[in-house]
Amino acid sequence: MADDGFIVRRVTSQDGLSLYVRDYPGPAGGADTPLLCLGGLTRNSKDFAGVAKFHSRQRRVICPDTRGRGFSEYDSNWRNYDPAVYIGDVRHILCALGIHGVVVLGTSMGGLMGMGMAAALPGALKGLVLNDVGPIVRRKDLDVIVDYMKSPPTLASWDDAGQHLKKWFDGVYPIASDDGWTRAARLSYVERADGIITFDWDPDLVKPILADDTETHDFWHLFTACGRIPVLTVRGAKSNILDVTQMDQMTVLHPNMRTVTVAGVGHAPGLAEPESVEALNGFLKQF
Repeated sequence: MADDGFIVRRVTSQDGLSLYVRDYPGPAGGADTPLLCLGGLTRNSKDFAGVAKFHSRQRRVICPDTRGRGFSEYDSNWRNYDPAVYIGDVRHILCALGIHGVVVLGTSMGGLMGMGMAAALPGALKGLVLNDVGPIVRRKDLDVIVDYMKSPPTLASWDDAGQHLKKWFDGVYPIASDDGWTRAARLSYVERADGIITFDWDPDLVKPILADDTETHDFWHLFTACGRIPVLTVRGAKSNILDVTQMDQMTVLHPNMRTVTVAGVGHAPGLAEPESVEALNGFLKQF
């Protein structure tokens, strides 16, 4: 058991990759539905440390590093960096850990994976939290993120990493100090054995995006598959990924969806904001 309350698990994917999983076991004999936390495009399990530690007082919490991120193995075939493959990995993780039903908390891409599970693993998905993502994904809204991904830095210090992150995302996150940016960088950068600090993901993650010229991806069919389960959607008030119009359309289509908007935040809320905490705590009480 790590000091932060989790057990490190290793699960082998269907095609032989080693996947890293943080397993917060929760109380002995706890009957609440486990929480599965799925990160965004370049994110990893560290994003959910606070959420997982808090909610593991009541339930088991599972936080994997998606293949190609964090401590999970990188894939030699970049075409496997695809949400359909990731959902297959989730299936293997749940089977390996003996988990039959979960509430998914998905940030950005992780939310799309959650919607996909409603179609691919309907028996396993009991509820879904969409953190700043909806059924429509527009390529133009990803331009800044894609440009950021295309040029992995080689940085000499964690303060440099913080400044690198600030250069790209100042104004998106309400981070007021250089120390805050340095702390944020530690969640998505890594120090290699040679002392160089760079992105904590496979640089090839950007290749499927660059190879796809689709301007708008439409996943309304996956969102519709979520109609049988409770959904909570969290939106950053300054987000360009999930706009008000799209969230209003989701509300009309899903009568059992709650929503919350986090003031002053872009894509995506960190889930430690008071509005996010209150909404998530209330939502999970039903599971």
